[in-house]
Amino acid sequence: MRFAAILLDTGRELLYRRTIIVYFGIVTLVLLFFLLALRTDVAGGVIASLSVAGMQGSTSPHGFRLGDDPDVAGMGGLTAETFVRYVQLGVAFLLFPLAILMSVFATASLVPRMLEKGAIDLLLSKPVTRPALLLSRYAGGLLTASLNLLYLTCGLAAILGLKTGVWNGGFVLSGLLMSLFFACLFAFMVLVGVLLRSTTVSIMITAALFFVSLLVRLPHANRDWPLLITSRVARLLAQATVETLYHALPQSYDFVRSTMTLIRHDGGVAWGSVLGSVASGAVALAAAVVYFSRKDY
Repeated sequence: MRFAAILLDTGRELLYRRTIIVYFGIVTLVLLFFLLALRTDVAGGVIASLSVAGMQGSTSPHGFRLGDDPDVAGMGGLTAETFVRYVQLGVAFLLFPLAILMSVFATASLVPRMLEKGAIDLLLSKPVTRPALLLSRYAGGLLTASLNLLYLTCGLAAILGLKTGVWNGGFVLSGLLMSLFFACLFAFMVLVGVLLRSTTVSIMITAALFFVSLLVRLPHANRDWPLLITSRVARLLAQATVETLYHALPQSYDFVRSTMTLIRHDGGVAWGSVLGSVASGAVALAAAVVYFSRKDY
């Protein structure tokens, strides 16, 4: 009950600062755009006509395009299933990173604000253990961000399903997978917040970790890159650094690739990378709990 009370208090704090309301509002605007602007006419699983905000759709070598060109040949037999997957892949490529970024901005201040003088004194005076206190803040931020991600994926899947008759459960699963990715990233943000007590620094370091995980994936995937370094010692150090960072950080690229796979239904999720990221996030969260439990405030 005490854990639930702190969890509820965390949600109220996010609502009070209105960051999560802005996040919810942006997602709602995206869904309203698809609901009101998208018009489709589907016959036998094939899109006969399509328009977005009054602009007519037509097929192109890379999928479909929008425009009012009178010489456009129409939808060219584009199936509703293919169209839905094009849209959902575009959303995953463009909006999922934005959603993760907004989740970071919305939750980055939870731990630093908790550690401010006066706030931490009041919280520590309550009959709740320090691990439960920190984990409840983590769970509150994660739950709030995950609900917004699922609101986006479930809402868009329902809108496209109603307009085309195609229901792609893989898109909803991709939202769950991105929620898991944020859980890993948020664990590192909590650790940075406990160590440095700065919202701005937490955001900067979290963004840096995201991009570093993308960069180290390239040399990790290319086994021949150490041959570019002539010194044996430097080669071993560089290789050890790359492999350590790759396995110690949430593996951003593999999460994004797995979401695409779920949407297209053309392969399996990279569970090794997903579970490795979960393990790294768990270690970061455990380190934050240990430090918070032993720190004298």
